[in-house]
Amino acid sequence: METEILNQTDRIELKLGEHLMEAVNGKDLVQNEKRIASSESVVTEDEFLSMEDLVPVKRQAAERSFKRTLSEMAELTAEKKWEDILEIFYPVDEKIPELSEHNLDAEIRAKTAFALGHVKRFDEAIQELHLCIKKDPENFHFHSSLAYTAYNSLYAAKNREILLNGKSRLERIELAHRHFIKAQELRPDGVTNYYRQGMLFKQIENKNDRSLPLFQNAVANWTGLDARKREERQQERKNYVKSLYQLSGCLLNVGKIEKALEYIKLCLSEDEKSNYYSLVYKYFALGKVLFHNNAFSEAKDALLFALQCGANQPVDFVYELLGRTYLAMGKPQRAMEVISKLPEKKRRPYYRWTEADILCALQDYKKAKAALISCKERDNRSKHKALVRLSKIEYLLGNFRQAMDHAAEAVSFFNEKWGGLFNEGIFWQALSAYRAGELEKARDLSNTLKAQQSSYPGLDKLRKRLFPGTRMEG
Repeated sequence: METEILNQTDRIELKLGEHLMEAVNGKDLVQNEKRIASSESVVTEDEFLSMEDLVPVKRQAAERSFKRTLSEMAELTAEKKWEDILEIFYPVDEKIPELSEHNLDAEIRAKTAFALGHVKRFDEAIQELHLCIKKDPENFHFHSSLAYTAYNSLYAAKNREILLNGKSRLERIELAHRHFIKAQELRPDGVTNYYRQGMLFKQIENKNDRSLPLFQNAVANWTGLDARKREERQQERKNYVKSLYQLSGCLLNVGKIEKALEYIKLCLSEDEKSNYYSLVYKYFALGKVLFHNNAFSEAKDALLFALQCGANQPVDFVYELLGRTYLAMGKPQRAMEVISKLPEKKRRPYYRWTEADILCALQDYKKAKAALISCKERDNRSKHKALVRLSKIEYLLGNFRQAMDHAAEAVSFFNEKWGGLFNEGIFWQALSAYRAGELEKARDLSNTLKAQQSSYPGLDKLRKRLFPGTRMEG
């Protein structure tokens, strides 16, 4: 009996233990489930795996949209349908939001920026490219595109297609330089970004000395590429040829005439089939280098050939240089015949200066003065050059007070327009004052010029007359 009671007690305790264990296990199971649920809600994403990779449907749809957009934009770009590109795809966040959501928008933004630039909406284009660079700071193409867009906007401003003055212009120049330099760092063996930065210095900032090494880099980089690389980057060949042309001009400006001749001849050879530059410009450039090399007969031949190639193109600059060439050859009448081919109302200031020089060679001073007076009345940038020519003519004719007045006007204009002193004008003002008997004025002016440029041609000789008995210092 006692044994049965114990057995029943044992069974009850065992049952209770089983229930207790079930309860404990059940509690643990719930807690485990909670722990599992809690751990699964903390997702660790990195560059190798994201939640999107587990369920890639939306990402795949965005990628298909990206490829389709690229294809459509390529077709419209080939047809130069810039407005259509913008109508369909810009702004990207509104027109194709899935690309922005999946970080596939940078390349599309760069292409819309290209279209924006073509319709002169440069500020918006620059804004888009800044977003591209923010997403991919070391992308060569984005930096190159931003530099190019800033550079193009400056050309548009120069051509009065957009307004960009003062501080805004300086900021735009700095922006272009900054991204040209970054693009060059990312692709140091490139051609285009060196060429374009050279043009920025030369055409926008008038800093020929700063452009020279950039054109040299562009040329050296292309010639340093092997045949396979040249084939891969064939689109840069155009800017290599253009760099040859510009390099020749820069070398001429710094007096390296033989080198300038070498590069313009190389440009003619390299561009023989491609014709990136028209024959008019190339043979004009050749004629200009030959003229400065005193090879006047060869210069004449090059310029005559340029004229033959210039049908339906502006050729006033060719006529002007050809006129000066004939003048240098001692043929002023032939020079006048050439200059007269352009109607008078179309003759720009530099053209009229040469016209006046030719008329002086023909001893027709009345017409020479008339040409220069007409020129200075219409010229608000360089009238000091016409005025100093007038001063010389009046001096030659013995009209010293008129000569002095023209020179004084030249000095005044130059100072107001460009700042600083116009040395040539000061010299002719001083010399004319001396000839007119105004010695104190002449001495003061000569002192001013001596302080500015003591080696000015003829100044020492003039000062010996103004200060007789005084030892002139070198």
